[in-house]
This record gives sequence, structure tokens and C-alpha cells, in this order.
Amino acid sequence: MQYNMRQYRAEAQSHSHSDFHQIIISEIGLLEMEVEGRGGAVCGRHMAFVEAGKTHAYRAEGLNRFLVLDVDAELAHRTGLEALWYQYGGSAPYLEVGNGHQHGLIDLLDRFSVKENTSAALDKDLGQDEADRAMLDCLKSLLVRCRLSGRQGDHGALPEMTMPVRLVRAMAWAEARLGEDITIADIATIAAQSESSLFSAFQKYVGISPMRWLTEQRLQTAMSILRDPAMQLSMSDLASMVGFTDQSA
Repeated sequence: MQYNMRQYRAEAQSHSHSDFHQIIISEIGLLEMEVEGRGGAVCGRHMAFVEAGKTHAYRAEGLNRFLVLDVDAELAHRTGLEALWYQYGGSAPYLEVGNGHQHGLIDLLDRFSVKENTSAALDKDLGQDEADRAMLDCLKSLLVRCRLSGRQGDHGALPEMTMPVRLVRAMAWAEARLGEDITIADIATIAAQSESSLFSAFQKYVGISPMRWLTEQRLQTAMSILRDPAMQLSMSDLASMVGFTDQSA
């Protein structure tokens, strides 16, 4: 199994690989994709699974960085990873990590982040086989928290794509990091805009200010976690997970 962090260019490229599946997860940015004619994007909670042998095209503008995993097709079949994808995603190449489970993506990115354009063991203390097993276990845990991207009518195109790509990118970046201390300046930096331009863009395309939007995302995520019987958290832990300073907030 190979895994590395990649950056993509704005010029569209296309290829296929016959002996391994590819899983793509966004750390930052938006990757536009087309897999066998099915358009979609990898951004925020939206990930892609490209089956071995399927031709796919891709491009990304601006600041971007993605975790790309090349999983041997036989290994994916033998370990049940392939079956999990088909169970939760059917034949669709795009899945969405359920609201409230973004921390699973962050844990994956944090644990398996490697130097750009480098394939290596995920943990220096592990051998390659152990690292591969850890990767597969983490991926399978993430897949059971996924659902089909709610974009069947347009074959996976993000509903926010009517917005400027830079705004989509910034919102996805913030949504994936709700537990962190996020400022307007942080969001503006990811969007490559001034703070005043960011306010204007949010008012135009979202209808509210950036911080109010962020607060609503945190509340919605907290509500989703509370409804999940598998997530047994204290109120203080829940508040911290979604980025509130304390449980009274």
C-alpha cells in the first residue's frame, strides 16, 4: 500500500490504474473529479474511491493538499475494505462522512500525514505490514460513518459549486476543523481574500456572517453527535470537540 500527500494543478489530467484502488481525502482545498463520466469533488467531508481500472480526470485550483491512498485491489478485497465501500457507497465513487464524524477524517489525516510526494510507513515504530493494517482499520472505521453524498441527481457535483471555488474551499476547511480555534483571519487566508471581501462573499452566497455560519456548523455537529448512541460524551467534551470554549456556550 502506498500513501502520500499530493498537490494538484489547475490543468485537468486523466489516467487509470489497473491493479489498485485509490482513496482521496482532502486536507485542504477542492479537487474536481470525473470518474467514468460521473462528476464530483473531494472537499471537506466528501471523499472519493476510484476503483481499479476506471478512468478518472481531476484538477484543483489554488491552495490544495490531499491524502491519496493506493490500495492493492486484492488486499482491499481480502480485508473487507472493498465490501464496506460497496455497502455504503454502492457503485458511486463519492461518499460523505456523516455530519458529526469529521473528527474521524482529522484523526486519519493527523495520523497518516507524510511528507509531500513521499511514500513511507505511517509510523516509524511500525513495520510496513503493521502500518498497512493500521491504515486499513482506520479506513474501515471511517467508512461505516459515511453515507452516499446527497447529490445523486447531478452525479456528485457539490451543491455549493455555484459559489466561488475559493469560498467553497474555505468553508470545507473550516467545517473539517470545528474543534479548533478558527478566526476570521484564518478563513480569509484559506479563501485567499481580505476579511472584508470574505464578509461580502458570505453575505452574498450564504446570507449570514462567517462567524455566525461557523457557530451554526458547530451547533449542527453537536446535535448530530448527541443523537448518535455510539458517541457517549460529557457536555464539556462535546463542547470542546466542536470548538466551543465551555459547555455553557
